[in-house]
Amino acid sequence: MKMPRIPHEVMAMLTPALGRVVERSARGETLMMWGLRPHPADPGTPMSLDEADGYEEKIPEGVARTVAFPIMNATDALSTTNLLITNAARSTPMNHHTPAFLALCRTAIECSSQAIWAMCPEDRSVRRARAAGLAKIGIEHARDYHADAISAHDNGLLKLPEITYKQSQHRRKFHQGELDELAKLSPQNARKYTELVRKAANWIEGHPPVHTNETSMVHFPTIAQSQYRQCSSFTHGHSWPIDLVQGPTAMFKMMADSINTALLTTEVAVCLFEAQSTDPNGSRENFYPPRLQPTIDAWRELYLAATEDSPPSEPIAEPEPPQAS
Repeated sequence: MKMPRIPHEVMAMLTPALGRVVERSARGETLMMWGLRPHPADPGTPMSLDEADGYEEKIPEGVARTVAFPIMNATDALSTTNLLITNAARSTPMNHHTPAFLALCRTAIECSSQAIWAMCPEDRSVRRARAAGLAKIGIEHARDYHADAISAHDNGLLKLPEITYKQSQHRRKFHQGELDELAKLSPQNARKYTELVRKAANWIEGHPPVHTNETSMVHFPTIAQSQYRQCSSFTHGHSWPIDLVQGPTAMFKMMADSINTALLTTEVAVCLFEAQSTDPNGSRENFYPPRLQPTIDAWRELYLAATEDSPPSEPIAEPEPPQAS
């Protein structure tokens, strides 16, 4: 005799950890619209001053777009977790796709942490140098992508259409030119994502967001590092976290803790971006949830006080680690 299917909402009530997964996934989806509606910095805001005196042209995407795109990726990852959970409620038997769910959480943590690391300094010259560092990593990947395609074609491993081959040659040269210009800005090192996650978590610990009290209840850098490591293990196909899961309840708790870290980190990134880029007296429509407003207001004052009447200064270089030969 086939057992009756238990409705997902009943399961969430019976299993508190699953209830937290459902609630936090739904909260993550409320950030989706912000990620679909990126905007430039309002005139006179700290971020617009970060791009002043021609600096926007020195970084290929400008400061605002360089930090906005990782946050957009993070909000998309969070909204996708809600699609997985919603689909699980309709599937028989239920499959919450835990590896995919945790991989999405890792994307949100990693991407939002990059943006936090770049935006959090109160010194404009440091923010500029960090934005340049983020841009450098992306452009290196773009250059190397085209270099690999050209090499494969030249060695007979891949046949490219003539127009594609010439475009790759052009793009490789173009991106190298961008890197040469970025080198003049003394970009800070943004290579190690684990380090950026740690540094972002440290900043959050020292600047608790006003819209939630969750960071006051834990040592957030420890929690963030733990959750990022667990989520990364699933991204890389490692099995050791399975030893931590003794039944569905423990699995749901791991998912609930991971999305909590991903959600908080992404909310902080959105708040920092809005605090530095929007004029509270402007007429722009807000695409972020109203619950974030207290944090945005508090951090807006922090950066206005730090940058008011402060002219742009030369970026401060962070030493590059030695590169393997």
